[in-house]
Amino acid sequence: MYKVNLLPQVGDLIKGRYKIVRKISLGDKRMIFSAFDQQMQQIAIKFEKNSEELPEICIESAILKILANSNHIPRFFSYGSHKNYKFMACELLGPNMIDLVNYKKPYKFNLHSVLKFGLQAIETLQIVHNKGFVHRNIKPV
Repeated sequence: MYKVNLLPQVGDLIKGRYKIVRKISLGDKRMIFSAFDQQMQQIAIKFEKNSEELPEICIESAILKILANSNHIPRFFSYGSHKNYKFMACELLGPNMIDLVNYKKPYKFNLHSVLKFGLQAIETLQIVHNKGFVHRNIKPV
């Protein structure tokens, strides 16, 4: 008997449009990959396992559409299904804070960098709140 791997993985072509090239993050509910679209633009593609409930990724897609063209907010590209997962394709933003801090010695941020990150976080939350949303899961990564 053959087992079919239903997990999205590097090399998969999503909807004939997005080619997965690298895993970024793997969590209990979600997987995030880097992919290339047909124009060779690098994007982020998030997957969430199909369930009976309204997928969080569906809600996130709708919110990104509402927040379109705002600073610090990734551009939304598409939403759909692949294997037994829902997916959302969006703009891939810069490196995460762990990658930045590990980039060079002394492996810590100076005060200027910390203040800059803090200001960007506050500006982003202000944009989200001004559109009527409350973010309840803020993480430093």
